[in-house]
Order: sequence, then C-alpha cells, then structure tokens
Amino acid sequence: MAKKKVEKRATRSSNTAGKAKKTRREFELLGGTTVAAAAFLVISIFLASSLDVVIIRSQQYASVVAAVLVDLANTDRTQNRLDGLTINPVLVKAAQAKANDMAAKSYFAHTSPDGVDPWYWFNQAGYKFSYAGENLAIDFSDSDAVNSAWMNSPTHRANLLDQHYTEIGIATAEGLYQGHTTTFVVQEFGAPAKTKTGAQRETAIVPANPTVPATASAATPDTTKVLGESTSQKAPVQPAQETQTSGPSISVSYASPVAHVVASPNMTLKYIYYGMAAIVLLLLIIATGFELHVRHLKKAAGAAFLLALMLFLFVAGTKIIFVAPTVPQDVNMAAAAISLQR
Repeated sequence: MAKKKVEKRATRSSNTAGKAKKTRREFELLGGTTVAAAAFLVISIFLASSLDVVIIRSQQYASVVAAVLVDLANTDRTQNRLDGLTINPVLVKAAQAKANDMAAKSYFAHTSPDGVDPWYWFNQAGYKFSYAGENLAIDFSDSDAVNSAWMNSPTHRANLLDQHYTEIGIATAEGLYQGHTTTFVVQEFGAPAKTKTGAQRETAIVPANPTVPATASAATPDTTKVLGESTSQKAPVQPAQETQTSGPSISVSYASPVAHVVASPNMTLKYIYYGMAAIVLLLLIIATGFELHVRHLKKAAGAAFLLALMLFLFVAGTKIIFVAPTVPQDVNMAAAAISLQR
C-alpha cells in the first residue's frame, strides 16, 4: 500500500515537472509562442499606421498636419541659423483658398487654368506683403516626407530658408487629380508690407477655422505632371532685410510630440520597427548566449522571420500606402522658383 502511494507521488511529481517544462518551453525566448505573438504585434502596428494615413487626411486633422509642417519648417530654419516663422491666420486663409481651388478644379500648379497666379490668393485674403512665396505638394501621406521632399529640392528649399520671410500659413484639401483622390498641400510664406512710418501693417482679422477643405469632382486635369513646385515673388516695397548676426530666435512649437507622431505615420513606423528589430536581436543573443549551435537553429529562424516580416511590411507600405511626394528635377520646371518682381 505504501509502495503504491510512493508510486503515485512519483507519478504526480513527474507530471508536475513535465507541465512546468512544457510551460517553460511555451514561453521560451524566440520560441513558437513568442514569435507568433511578436508577429501579431508587428502586423497590428502596421495596420494602425495604415489607418493613421486615412485619419490625418481628414478635415478634422488638417490643423494638426499644418502645425506639424510649420514646426518642421522652423526646425530646418533654426538649423540654418534663421529665425523661425510664425503662423499668420491671413496666410492660412490664403493657403486654404488656393488648396480648395486646386481641389475643386483638379489642377496642380501655381497658376490655375484660368490664369490666376499665387498672389491673387494673398490679395483676396487681405495679406499685404513685401515678400511672398508658395510651396505646393500632392499625394500627402506623411508630414516628414513632404517636408523632406521640399528640402531636397533646391527651389523649394530656397523658399523654406528665405531670410526675408517672417510668417507662414499652411492648408490642405482633398480632391481629384488625374483620376485619383489625393491631398493637396499649400505652404504660403510672407513678410508683411510696412507703412511709410516703418511700422508693420496690421493683418486683417479672419475666423479661427478657415474654409472647409473641398472635395472635388472630376475635371480636366492640368497637364503638368509634377508633385511639387515652388515660387517666390518680391515686391519692390522694401529692401532685403539684413542678415541676422546675433543668431536665430527660438521659434514656438505649434504641435505636441503626439501630434508629430500621428502626422508622420511612415516615420513613426520606421522607428518602431527599428526598436523592435533591436529587441529581437537582443533576445537572440540572450537565448543563444553567443553560441553557434544546431540546437539554436529554431531561435535563429524565428528571429529571421520577424526581421523579414518587418522589412517586408515597411517596404510594401512605402510602395503602396505611404507614397512619398516627389519634386521635379527638370531645369525648366525649377525655373519657376526664380524670384520675380512686380
């Protein structure tokens, strides 16, 4: 009898040990369960970023995108020892009107098919300037990508880093262009005209919320097949201001860190995947103890699968979802950015 009890205890102890071993195996670093859970997380983050692209293109987030683009522009200016730009609601109104017009008439150019030039929108909004400029972009999906495209184009970069400008206004609009729905982005720069006494002219008061972005219907598209242009215009009212010698002023941040994350889904996805890839490699090192052995083959295969999955999703997202805007390198198109005098 006692022998049977001892055998039962031994069997129970063996079963308990077996279950504990099985539990450890289930939660083993880079084991089947952990790899599956990590893969689910990788895919979920990708889907969330893809959904974010749709959200930031909506009218409700237009002001968030504009604030982020202003911060990015000011960061570039500060890095180049230039004063930051302040948001002027009148320039926002001008940018919104221009964006709405492009969306409604399905064109993408500084001058509309009707022959309306950029300075018409400045005048319509009531912005009297001594210097003014305009940058355009299309197929918006990521704020960092749009700003990088502008900075990588000499003509757009010249507008962003023009020392004459002191104010900025940015707006977006949804519409059709060449048969597909897209987001138009307008970036207006300005330096207010001055009165005879030298004091800055007061800007007109406009509503806090500009015109709602337009949703355009199909129309004959403009033949210019570009994703961004820029131009600047100088009115001979005031001479060029002197170069700053005491260093740039500290610009105000218009968007929160969370807004920057939301408005740049592709950039955010990239950094999250960088962090996850580093964690996967660290877990591989811990699980193998720097030992190259055939028994670690499954762990190495699990790590390789996760890294390949992240790379595949990021590349596929960049090609299909996070379409990066481009700017023309053609000399004739770039000539549109030469400063003009009225």
